[in-house]
Amino acid sequence: MANKKNQSGKAKTAGTSREAARAEAERLKAAQAAKERRVKLIAISAAVVVVIAAVVAVVFVIREANKSNFADVPKPVGGNEAGVIVIGQDLAAGGTPAEGDEVVVLRMYSDYICPGCGSVERRLGSKLEELTADGKIKLEIAPVPFLDYMSNGTQYSTRATNAAMTVANYAPDKFMAFHAKLFETGIQPEENTDGLSDERLVELAQEVGVPEDVAAKFAAMEFIRWLDYSVQEARAQPVEGTPSMWIGKSDSDLTLIDNPSSINLDEAIADVLAGNDPNKE
Repeated sequence: MANKKNQSGKAKTAGTSREAARAEAERLKAAQAAKERRVKLIAISAAVVVVIAAVVAVVFVIREANKSNFADVPKPVGGNEAGVIVIGQDLAAGGTPAEGDEVVVLRMYSDYICPGCGSVERRLGSKLEELTADGKIKLEIAPVPFLDYMSNGTQYSTRATNAAMTVANYAPDKFMAFHAKLFETGIQPEENTDGLSDERLVELAQEVGVPEDVAAKFAAMEFIRWLDYSVQEARAQPVEGTPSMWIGKSDSDLTLIDNPSSINLDEAIADVLAGNDPNKE
């Protein structure tokens, strides 16, 4: 009887040992599988990082290559490397701007279908012209077609901006008048409409004195590549939306105005000249 009990005990002990060994083997197998999954995940993550870095590098190279090609882009009169139109003291595109330590650079980005841009232009347009003519600011006008998607597929922002660039190039003394005309109440189209027709753009240009043969050039879309360039440079500024007003002592030292719709231009100019923040309360 004692032998049978001992044999039974040994059998149970052996069974328990086998189960423990099996459990340990399964634990080790699971641990190894988990380790392999971690290694695989790390490898995949590293590969993804490498791919992303490669894509970023390729995009950078392509953008830089495209940017360098813009040296050959047809530029409107007054167009500079920043993708803006410089206004002279005579208020003509490409005219000679004021210079000196007491002159402040003021750059205005706008889209011809942007309602906020219209409000700022109607409020400040005449004042900007006065300050430019008086030699207090170097005015840089930068129409950028950001909002083509707001004109029901007619690409109004692009068409209107190309028309403005055509006027700047062929009738530079009429550019500011045409620019202001496109923002007038009752003329500037609302967002989510078709915008103005090509024929209407021609009519408005002629209303402000643009010669008929110049207005007839709108349809050729001569400055479409310049528009792409101006958008590229605006994004690099960086301009995140319109209206966007920048002011400073030079083109390389511009400060974004927080709220151009309520700015006091005389005070902002005085602040810049004094080395103060033009956005101060």
